[in-house]
Amino acid sequence: MTDVTDNLVVAAARLNSVELQPWWLQRGVEPLLLCNVHRGTGEFLCVSEADPSPLEPGIWLIPAHSYQIDPPVLKAGVAALINRDNNGWEIVPDHRGATVYTTDTGEPRQWLALGDLPEGYTLQAPSTEFDTWEGEQWVPDEAAIAEAARVVAYRKQALATQYSTERIGTLQDAVDLEMASEAEVAALTAWKVYRVELSRMDITAKVPTADDWPISPNDEALAAWLTSQLT
Repeated sequence: MTDVTDNLVVAAARLNSVELQPWWLQRGVEPLLLCNVHRGTGEFLCVSEADPSPLEPGIWLIPAHSYQIDPPVLKAGVAALINRDNNGWEIVPDHRGATVYTTDTGEPRQWLALGDLPEGYTLQAPSTEFDTWEGEQWVPDEAAIAEAARVVAYRKQALATQYSTERIGTLQDAVDLEMASEAEVAALTAWKVYRVELSRMDITAKVPTADDWPISPNDEALAAWLTSQLT
C-alpha cells in the first residue's frame, strides 16, 4: 500500500504543479506569433512571440506595429511593407545601400530609401565621364570625348614647346659664348627642328595619334618632364 500511496501523492503533486503554472506555460498552449514592422515605413522586421496577459487566460497582448498575419516571403533586392488594411504585404524594390547615378550628371550617391528609383536616377554606372543619358542607357558623347582629347593635346604641345625652348636657350648660350661642344651644336639644331615640327601640328583639325607627334632629341627626358607637369 505504501507504494500506491506514494504514487498517488506524486501524481497529486504533479497535478497541483500544473495547475499552479501560469496559463501560457501549461501544456498545449502555443504562443501567438506576430509580425513586427517599422513604425515609420511599415517595413517587415521580424517575427516574435506575443506577451501573455497575466490575469486574462487565453489573452495575448499585441503591441503597436505588430500584426497577427503570416510573414512575407522575401528574396534579395526586395522588402515587404504592411498594406493599408494591415492584413497583408506589399513587396517593393529595396535598393538601400546601392550606388545610384543621376541621369543628368552621372554623379554617384548611396541610396537610402525603399521602393522604385524615382525619375532621374539609375543603377547603371556611366562608362566614362563623358556619357550622357539617352532613353534607358548611357551613351558616350563622342564630341565631348574628342574635345577633351584636344585639350590634352594642346596642353602637351604647349609644354613640349616650353621644354624645347628652354633646352634651345641653354644650348644657344653655349654656342654664343663659343663654349659648345660638337654634340651641343648638333643638339641645338635638333631641338630647333623639333620645335618647328611641334608648331606645325594642327590640333584643331583632329586629335593627334601617338604617331603624329614628332620625335624629340631626347624623348625619355621630355616624357618624364611632361608626366610631372600633366599629373
